Amino acid sequence: MSQRSKQNSTPLGPITDFEGNSKVYTTEELSNRQIQEKHILRALDLHTMPLFCIFYFTDHLDRANIGNAMLGGIHKDLNIAPSQLSIVISAFYITYILFEVPSNIMLTRTSPVLWLSLIMAVWGTVTLTMAFSSNFEGLLTCRLLLGAAESGYIPGILYQMSCVYKPRELSLRIGCLFCMASLSGIVSGPLAYATSFLDGKRGLHGWQYLFIIEGVPTILLSVISYICLFDTIDSVSWLTDEQKEIQHLRLAEGKSDADNRQEPITFKTLWLVLTDWKMWMFSMVYILSAINITSIGVFIPTIIDGFGFPVLTSQLLTAPPALVSTFMVILGGALADRCKARAPLVMAGFVLIGIGYLLLLTLHNTWALYGSLFIIPAGIGLQAPAVVGWSSINFPDITTRAVAVAAVVMIGNGGSIVASFLYPLVDAPHYHFGNSFNLVVSVLGCLFSGLTGYLLYRENCRRDRVTSIANDSGLSLEEEKATALQFRFFY
Repeated sequence: MSQRSKQNSTPLGPITDFEGNSKVYTTEELSNRQIQEKHILRALDLHTMPLFCIFYFTDHLDRANIGNAMLGGIHKDLNIAPSQLSIVISAFYITYILFEVPSNIMLTRTSPVLWLSLIMAVWGTVTLTMAFSSNFEGLLTCRLLLGAAESGYIPGILYQMSCVYKPRELSLRIGCLFCMASLSGIVSGPLAYATSFLDGKRGLHGWQYLFIIEGVPTILLSVISYICLFDTIDSVSWLTDEQKEIQHLRLAEGKSDADNRQEPITFKTLWLVLTDWKMWMFSMVYILSAINITSIGVFIPTIIDGFGFPVLTSQLLTAPPALVSTFMVILGGALADRCKARAPLVMAGFVLIGIGYLLLLTLHNTWALYGSLFIIPAGIGLQAPAVVGWSSINFPDITTRAVAVAAVVMIGNGGSIVASFLYPLVDAPHYHFGNSFNLVVSVLGCLFSGLTGYLLYRENCRRDRVTSIANDSGLSLEEEKATALQFRFFY
């Protein structure tokens, strides 16, 4: 046997597959597996990410269009008072929060493809119906239904992604999703500007055309979602049986068979999530981030209008800050994947956001004020992938993860309800209260994200010590405890 053959046949350490069996790989087999993994990852990206990005784009476009509709005069046409308008905006987030966990429970108990496609069709229909609202009650009802329909979509996508990607592969891809949220901000302003020229055509207002143009494509995309998405990797036709086995194997590494087995969600699962300090810390960071995100995402047309620009110009000026956010989201996702630590990224994002709001409070020149709106989206973009994906990579058990991710997003979106009341029209044109509130939130966000990262780091150190002591002393830990200690948190 040649030297090269000997090297290729040299056995390496055992790797545990998804059924809990150990297999010893030779150098040649391991090299072939690594090549296959790259093919699998490319196939996953090709068949899932474009669809998820498009769907995520429509999700944010349909939820944030109320801000452009406000600038288009919806409150005047429907005779809605400023206080009622705040209620309409917050209504979305109320049902969004209430239905978040139930929707993810339905996701795990039914076909994920069917459920995600169904709720997309529902929110597209509701968006279309909003175009024909004739009073406060009708618009309020539509916003409540829209929140209920969209509530399970983002947690559902994150859950589906966590089932096919490794933790270190998630942040960049979540960053790509967040690019779509930023791109929706780039598109929404010019789209609202374009529909303003349709005002009066066929007896409809410009904001009505905005809802129609955004609602119909969402309904059509729900059909594409049902046809193209998949429930499990075993059901796809674009991977071979060998590649499917490798996909299971690569996701199972570092986890036990119990971690990868889908168990029914019970009251015990809910109790484990509710009593886990990690869920509450992630939720707190998410709440503070959501306040900043919603304040800019919904009210940036209103804030720009307060600078003294004409209405149509204000619609167009919402696009450039969103472009900056898009770039920073990509950067934030790439950095989160390269660095194991998420907390420093989140803290840096909150610092940038705080600087932006501080400038809004202290500057007076119109264009200088507008320039500060580029700093806030930059901070939001930098931290967003890490904030949203943080919880999905820190719960090793797949069933617990499904509930925990939904709970974090559900509780965290309480921040969006708060943000809905921060920029009432009576505070125009400077909106000192809303800007001051967001400045304080950014400071608190920096502190809480740093504390969360430290606590996760400390828990990793504790597990390292326990494992080291057990190994040095030759003690055999209980199987359940030993399995739990294998996992290391992403701080």
